[in-house]
Amino acid sequence: MKVKGEIKDMEVVVLIDSGATHNFISTQVVDQLGIKLVDTGCYGVMMGTGKIEKGQGICREVRLTIQGIQVREDFLPLELGSTDVILGMKWLQTLGDTKVNWGALTMELMVEGRKVVIKGDAGLSKSLVSLKTMVKDIQLAGGGYLVELHSLEEARVEEGRDIPLSIQPLIQQFQEVFQPPQGLPPLREQEHAIVLKEGVSPISVRPYRYPQFQKDEIERLIREMLEAEIIRPSISPFSSPVLLVKKKDGSWRFCVDYRALNKETVPDKFPIPIIDELLDELSGTVIFSKIDLKSGYHQIRMKKEDVPKTAFRTHEGHYEFLVMPFGLTNAPATFQALMNKVFKPYLRRFVLVFFDDILVYSRT
Repeated sequence: MKVKGEIKDMEVVVLIDSGATHNFISTQVVDQLGIKLVDTGCYGVMMGTGKIEKGQGICREVRLTIQGIQVREDFLPLELGSTDVILGMKWLQTLGDTKVNWGALTMELMVEGRKVVIKGDAGLSKSLVSLKTMVKDIQLAGGGYLVELHSLEEARVEEGRDIPLSIQPLIQQFQEVFQPPQGLPPLREQEHAIVLKEGVSPISVRPYRYPQFQKDEIERLIREMLEAEIIRPSISPFSSPVLLVKKKDGSWRFCVDYRALNKETVPDKFPIPIIDELLDELSGTVIFSKIDLKSGYHQIRMKKEDVPKTAFRTHEGHYEFLVMPFGLTNAPATFQALMNKVFKPYLRRFVLVFFDDILVYSRT
């Protein structure tokens, strides 16, 4: 436990340590304050690292003040790094009964017939490391790491500014590839089905209560999806509630809580890629291009007969998805199956697919 103290009006960092047999004082403090040193000959002190630190002499009856408590003890001078003073068992044994709470960093003791409490300072345990101490530790351990911490600040980058000039003509040439999808996706072999367990009745969960600002946001997102033609009004007996999840940029993600529906859905056994196996495929490759699909799930249609099962209810209406929504238990398997079909001729040759992340790689 570390606390602040004073020796001759100079503030010092004091470590109260029951693992130390003696009291110690930093050689730097001794020199700075001109504390008298009585010769005792050389001695060795085993540190917590197991290393023997050599010392010489003793400082008699040094006066130390800790939170109003006067301490008068003998101290052995030693190189202590970021700590100025160590109060060990030589001092602790003089206190009699003490009560220590290491979690709260408090030590309760009796001084001249009155109860006093010493309060530790957690911040003192995060001290700076001197270069001399760091060099010693590295020499002892044979190596080390220097880690610098910096605060991260989020900054918005104007659209297009982070695109290298050499690539911009290519993007212009194939700009249709980068346009947000509008309307329903084309009919494909792969559509998403929701197969319910035998005997399951239509599942309906009451909508959640929303504060006014979330109601406004839900209405705005509903309008966008209606305009994009990926949802429509519903009269389905199924209903799941809506959730808004805040994104890192402060905007809201529209989510449907399909947990009740998922519990009654027969799981798809389509194999999901294993990350370690995908990484093995990249051995020896040096050039990578990563493609992230925009609203990938919404590029797969729902099977016509299963559209009513996607229904969701908000505070102002009842709707259903015409495309595969996020949150369905088998949606990842359906999406992975479609990606595997689309890229089948190139998989494991120069393309890897993990859901909506596509990686193109090569050795040269």
